Parts: sequence; C-alpha cells; structure tokens
Amino acid sequence: MERTQPVRPRQERGPRPRSARVLLVIPLVLLVVVALAVVTGYQTGVEQAQAERAQRVAQANQEQFNLGVEDLLAGRYAVARQRFEYILSLDPSYPGVAELLASALQALNVPTSTPTLTPVPATPSPTLDVSSLDGLFGQAQAAFSQSDWTGALRALLAMRARDASYRLSEVNGLMGAALRNRGLEKILQGFLEPGIYDLSLAERFGPLDSQALSWRYTAEFYLNANSYVGLDWPQAVTYFSQLCASGTWDSCAKYALSAMRYGDLLVTADPCGAIVQYDASLRTWYNAALDPTATEAANLCLTATASTPTLTPTGGTPSPTVSPPEPGTPTETPTPTETPTETPTPTATTA
Repeated sequence: MERTQPVRPRQERGPRPRSARVLLVIPLVLLVVVALAVVTGYQTGVEQAQAERAQRVAQANQEQFNLGVEDLLAGRYAVARQRFEYILSLDPSYPGVAELLASALQALNVPTSTPTLTPVPATPSPTLDVSSLDGLFGQAQAAFSQSDWTGALRALLAMRARDASYRLSEVNGLMGAALRNRGLEKILQGFLEPGIYDLSLAERFGPLDSQALSWRYTAEFYLNANSYVGLDWPQAVTYFSQLCASGTWDSCAKYALSAMRYGDLLVTADPCGAIVQYDASLRTWYNAALDPTATEAANLCLTATASTPTLTPTGGTPSPTVSPPEPGTPTETPTPTETPTETPTPTATTA
C-alpha cells in the first residue's frame, strides 16, 4: 500500500516587512530635505544680499552726512547742498537732512520751497483688466505708448503669469524695451543703481543700443569714482576730472571737493602741489572759504622755493599730481564712452 504525501496548505504572503517600507520612504525624505535646504539657502542668500546693500547705503549716507555738516560749517554751502540732496535721493526720510539742506539753500539765497531730489510719486497706473490675455496685451501697448513703462511691465507680467507662452516673442520684445526705457529714465534722473539694474534686466531680452550702453557705463563709472570719496582723494580727483569734463550729474562739485581735499593732504609736504589742486578746485567750483588756505599754500610754496637755491626750474621733487589729471583709461574701471546728451527716445519693438 502506497503512502500518500499529505497536502500542505498554501501559505498566503503576509504583509511586507517593516524594513522594506522604511527603505522606500528614506529616498522621499531625503528629497524633501534637499529641497528644503535649497529653498532655505536661496532665501538666506537673498536676505543677506539685501542686508549688505542696505548697510552699504547707510554707511554712504552717514559718511556724506558728516562731510556735509563739515562743509556747511566751513561755509562751503554749494558742496553741502550737493551732499544733502544726494542723501535725500537715496533716503528721503533721513533724519536732519531736510533741515540742513534748507540752511544751505538759505545761505545760497535759494528759496527753501524748492523741492528736493525726493522721487516724485508716479501717476498710478489704471487697474488692469485681467479678463483676457488679448486685453492685457492691449493695455501693455497703450501704457508703453504713453511712456508708462511700469504700467506696461505690470500688464506684461500679469500675462506671463497666466500663460508664459502667449505671444512669447512680442511680449519679450515689449518687456525688454520697457525695461530699457525705464532704466535710462532713472539714470537721467540721477537714480543710478536702480537704472543700471533695469538695463541689466533689459539686456536679457536682447542687446542694448549704444545710447543705453553709454549711459550705463557712465553711471557705473560715476559710482566707482564716488566710492573713493573720503577714502582715496587722488583717485577721486582722477575719475571725477573725467566726469566733470562732460558735466555729468554733480561730478564737477565732487571734483572740486576731491581736489580741495587732495590739496589738504599735500599742503604740508608739497605746498606747490597743493596750489595746483586748490586752483583746480576753485576754477571748477568757486568756494570763498578756500581762498585763505590757497593763499597760505602759495606763501609756503614761495618760501620753500626761495630757501632751496639748488632747485631746478621745474621745482624739487615732483609732487604726486602736479596738474589736474587728463581724461584717460583708469586701471580699475573702463573709461566711460562719450557721455550722451540726447533725451532717450522710447523705441517700441512690437506692433
């Protein structure tokens, strides 16, 4: 009699072990952690950049405020006025500047009711009709034709948010032209950094024309020259002499201030070199308070020359700067192109 093997009941597969589920979850958790780290790092970088820029602006304002007070007390009212107006262009609410500017204007016999360089609030753009993309595009074109660059950009950004591919080439062309014109307008009004920023954005949509490039280079050159004010007067003299030749913004006042301060550095060791700087300062921006100092430097120069019989006709050891620097190519920044004088003409790139 054959033996029959007992039939074993089929075992059903139980639930997946816990360790397998954990292995599936780990990559998802790592992906979420990495994404959060990227977002957090980007946000931290943006906040740090904004904080650093605000710190630089605050430091520049404080430096210009201190120098402006010094100029005001010394009777250099025109230079003080330039400093206080510059501060107000960056921070209209800077404490104490409006009152000091009024004192400088009063000393210059300028009516104190003259508005400062506080940005004039732009006319509010009409409320956008977002019912259709065609309507938004029409509003952008209308705002552009009225030189309302910000209004045109608002409408175009609203379109881009709804449908990024809608009339892509036309939207890009109109957006680039609006950014170009708004940036150039800001630079001409003296708001250099915001203007440079707009032109940099416009360049992403296409190459800038020669006029926009020229003004951007000039604005960058001015900001570089201004970074030497109070820190390196010889360099400030070199750069502002080039800007003053074209009368760009307040460059002549900055050149006169820089030449005067450079003369102050030279007056003890090289009074003859100081005379050259004082003369350049007075010729550029007359300051009656500087006359006694320039006269004293001239007397010191005559005394030093008379007491040194072996001096050559050109004087003794040449001073670091014996004449106002001629425009040239600085080593730190490119020489600005010829400063444009034309008013920017808006150029529509779309129909």
